Amino acid sequence: MKPYPRYLDWLRYASAFLLLGYGSSKLAHLQFHLNEALAQRPVASLTGYELTWFYYGYSRAYACILGSTQVIGGMLLLFRKTALLGAVAMLPVIVNILLIDTFILPPDYGPSVPAFIIFASLVTILWRDRANLLQATLGTQIPEPGSHKTHFWIRAAIVTTILGMTTLGVLVGRR
Repeated sequence: MKPYPRYLDWLRYASAFLLLGYGSSKLAHLQFHLNEALAQRPVASLTGYELTWFYYGYSRAYACILGSTQVIGGMLLLFRKTALLGAVAMLPVIVNILLIDTFILPPDYGPSVPAFIIFASLVTILWRDRANLLQATLGTQIPEPGSHKTHFWIRAAIVTTILGMTTLGVLVGRR
């Protein structure tokens, strides 16, 4: 096993600090807190940032779930033995945050900087252990039992049905 690089410790700690900060601020109702003045304004008058804040602030339960996810992910990153699990768990969360920051919040890219630091750190952690991840996910799986033809046709039917439903939905929606 390769020695654990020191820079990964610092990336883990920086990401954990940021995630714990963001997560605890959601749990303390400092983020996604629906401002009464904002709630009274017409939706068409809201900026992308305000609309995002309004939308995510609507559900206290969602804010608590997201905050708890960030806190747990940050705590997992604090330890080498759980860092890989933390990186796998937090990558979809942070990608979603980056997508929101990129496509809904412009021209305010300030929130994107810490999110990108976390994203780059998680990818670096995952990249170091890519062989183990591939082995665990692809190398240890048992092939499907029985006829491979049956599974082929089931997969083909699922994809064809979804594509057909989507196409039909698009055609009907354009009327």
